[in-house]
Amino acid sequence: MKTTLIAGALLALAAHSQAAIYNGATGSASVDASFATSSELFFDIDFATRATVTLNFVVEAQDLAQNALSFNALVRNLSGLGFEKASVRLDGARFAAPVGTVTTDGFQPVLATGSSSDAIWASFGGPGVTTDFYIGNPLLQAGAANWTLDLSGHQVGDAFSITVAVPEPQTYALMLSGMALLGWAARRQRKGR
Repeated sequence: MKTTLIAGALLALAAHSQAAIYNGATGSASVDASFATSSELFFDIDFATRATVTLNFVVEAQDLAQNALSFNALVRNLSGLGFEKASVRLDGARFAAPVGTVTTDGFQPVLATGSSSDAIWASFGGPGVTTDFYIGNPLLQAGAANWTLDLSGHQVGDAFSITVAVPEPQTYALMLSGMALLGWAARRQRKGR
């Protein structure tokens, strides 16, 4: 009887064990990663300014049972300024199919989203998102879907990171002007041939 109770307690602990050990964040945002459970990686980020934050994780044995983690995040804008764009970049892991969603609280639309094996990006309509946006489905909304982190090939103790960025608008202006300059140079080079 005592062995059965101990085994039951250990199974209950294993069922509630945390997905990937959270090793802190770098950057200027407040992060709460206490929502993670086995095979599910959830966190909240509160940005007081437009910035970048990198969250660091270590793979645990239960993460490798399915070689994947369900991933979502609630991102709050506490800056009082709109976020025109956002991106998520993985280092040491990759996104698996099917792709998830990026949604907002409904006050401003998501104009465009895209993804690759190591990144997600979104642009928002109107003056930009002034409150929340959601990577995946942290609020269990109809039509929204979580992302999946593929951990195949990883071992216990391997590290990976997730970087969430909401850059300043001038960063986009600089990037767009640089791309325009490259396009102009390429066009000029073709004409000179």
